[in-house]
Amino acid sequence: MNFYQSFEDIFPEVLGNRTPKLAIFLNLIEPRCGGVLIIGKKGTGKSLMLNCFKKILKISNLPFVEIPIGVTEETLIGGINIEKTIEKGSRVFEKGILDRAKKSFVLIDDINLLPDEYLSLIFEKAENFNLVATLNPEEGVLSPHFLDRFGMCAVTEDLKDPSNKQKLLKLYENNYQFEDSFLEKYESAIRKIERLKVLKEKVRVEEFIWDKISETVLKEFVFSHRAELFLFYVSLAYAAFKGEFSLKENHVDEVSHLVLLHRKREIEKQKVSEERQKEEKKEDKEDRQDLKPSGERKEHKKENFSQKEKDRSESSEESSQIKMSFPSNSKEEIFGVGKVFKVKRMIFEKDKTIRSTTGRRTKSKTRLKGGRFLRSVMFSKDKDIDLFGTIRSAAPFQVLRGRKNKLIIYKEDFRYKEKERKISHVVSFVVDGSGSMGVQKRMEAVKGAILSLLMDCYQKRDKVSMIMFRKNQAEVVLPPTSSSDLAYKKLKDLPTGGKTPLSLGLLEAYKLIKKSHLKHPDTRIILIVLSDGKANQAIKSGEDPILEVKRICSEIGKLSYVDSVVIDCELKNNFLKMDLAKELAKWFSGKYFLLEDLKAENLVNLVDQIKTEHLNLV
Repeated sequence: MNFYQSFEDIFPEVLGNRTPKLAIFLNLIEPRCGGVLIIGKKGTGKSLMLNCFKKILKISNLPFVEIPIGVTEETLIGGINIEKTIEKGSRVFEKGILDRAKKSFVLIDDINLLPDEYLSLIFEKAENFNLVATLNPEEGVLSPHFLDRFGMCAVTEDLKDPSNKQKLLKLYENNYQFEDSFLEKYESAIRKIERLKVLKEKVRVEEFIWDKISETVLKEFVFSHRAELFLFYVSLAYAAFKGEFSLKENHVDEVSHLVLLHRKREIEKQKVSEERQKEEKKEDKEDRQDLKPSGERKEHKKENFSQKEKDRSESSEESSQIKMSFPSNSKEEIFGVGKVFKVKRMIFEKDKTIRSTTGRRTKSKTRLKGGRFLRSVMFSKDKDIDLFGTIRSAAPFQVLRGRKNKLIIYKEDFRYKEKERKISHVVSFVVDGSGSMGVQKRMEAVKGAILSLLMDCYQKRDKVSMIMFRKNQAEVVLPPTSSSDLAYKKLKDLPTGGKTPLSLGLLEAYKLIKKSHLKHPDTRIILIVLSDGKANQAIKSGEDPILEVKRICSEIGKLSYVDSVVIDCELKNNFLKMDLAKELAKWFSGKYFLLEDLKAENLVNLVDQIKTEHLNLV
């Protein structure tokens, strides 16, 4: 109990942040808790906390390994031991980091910056070790299936209070220069952890606890058996942490957010709650109607009937207008920006071009230093010699070549590095600003989708440009830029109204793409067209606007450095659906999305969610 009260002494270098501290200590008490993911923005103490955890492992003589961001595949999973291979004249293999990490702790700072291929290798063997990692959500997030492999997730606090910052500066001024600062507190904490491990074995577990755990997990719409197992072990460690001899329901409630925070399905929960609210409102309305006198109920029915007739007549007028021509609003309007959401991941195929650019979107072969090593090749224009590959190819023949002291290497032994790294793109938005986009405030949702895509481009370090077409013209409202703020300012002021010169918008995009490619031949371009595809204004008078669009699309589709995406903004609940945007995607040979399908299934904005969910430890 004293240990629980003196919780501020845990990791004394770190102010506040009780939740991450608790998660790490529960993981030390019970390693079967499944590891910890520490999430937070820049400057909130994530890396410092990981270093403090490393210090406690060193003092405790517990085994651990670190995986740096620049790790190679060979270092991770093992490869040939060059020295022993040369000595023996036959290949001798050496274990990698993951094989050496069995029954120990693995520490990774900024795990989201590792390539997905490496993450797959790490989590494939995650059952053999205990993983503690940090993540900055502003620099990208992990996939849901990777997140599910972590037992616990905790979010760091942003110490905005000036008094906290003064405490922090004073703390470092007095103690940061000393290597063994706070050593006594660390040793005291380790002794207490050892006692808590013994106490944990004595904690009684009643049968009803499993029902409580299952109920808690299902309540948050989590359907992972890992969540139930991790919640049990975390609750068990927490009971020992508090000095209790039996596992109680309140223990499960108090630590459930650590296990369920990164597994929640907020969308499903929101849908169910909305449905329940609708049902409750309907029931309340019916109950109020039953309480009214019979005369009032008749009048209410008449009013409802007349209102329905009015709605039907309005809808029939609207539908007749749609039949006659495409919806076109001559009145110019400026709609607000709709809701922002996490965008689905768009995957584009790798090409064979060797580039010198960097970014975070698509993988490409690179000639820059620091790229991920793919393989050794015999021929390369880059002539970046792979030393280990060269030695490896020459090693088995040293005995035959009569080696005595120096390594004997022939010309045919030379191997060169083939590397890859993620690159950025130039993303060109072609936005339909015609009157049809103003029907039922469709442009508001479109602007929300564009802003969501702009945020995704900012995270991937892409440049963005924007073209708008409406009335009789198409205009480059934003040349290629890296400024997301400038893009947002242009976006919110985009007007809506007039005809749909789609072919003119695509022609302007084609010109911009060719111009960008001439300036930067290595750049890969993404063309995102947001439209319902209902072209009704041609470039040349007398031409069929649809045929014009088809010709321009086919020309853009021939450009190997362009990836095309069509986002269908048509209202699909109308009885008259044209699905012209789907045809547009076929002419491009590009990807097709409905506007509503752009949202990712699992949102991982954990930093904002945690603000009201901190565990009360006082």
